[in-house]
Amino acid sequence: MTQPFNFDANRTRSALVIVFPPGVKGYFNPEIHGLVREVEEQLEDVFVTYALSSGGSPDLRDAMAAARFAGCESAVVVPAGDRDAGHVVDYGSSGDWMLSTSPIFSELNAPGVVDAYQEALAESEKAA
Repeated sequence: MTQPFNFDANRTRSALVIVFPPGVKGYFNPEIHGLVREVEEQLEDVFVTYALSSGGSPDLRDAMAAARFAGCESAVVVPAGDRDAGHVVDYGSSGDWMLSTSPIFSELNAPGVVDAYQEALAESEKAA
């Protein structure tokens, strides 16, 4: 796609990408898919997907492509569970997106992910 992400929440749905630390396997992982569903139920009009920082699929580029395919023009990337998860950011992906400065280091659950997402949105409003 040639259109970059736009953080104007009024235009279309936004996306949340949860980035899991190395060692977490995603495909056919009921815990990850359950968490994604639970977070999506708690966030109205937000497309929720995930990426693996281990280099396996889906990676961050795959997650961003899924968000665009779902019609999202903005995305928040939230690292989960490990301090190294934030280092997997794919700076080569096209479009604008934001990496949350509030990674989730404690117990990974839906309320924690929702809080990190909402905090990232609040931070984006303060950005210049």
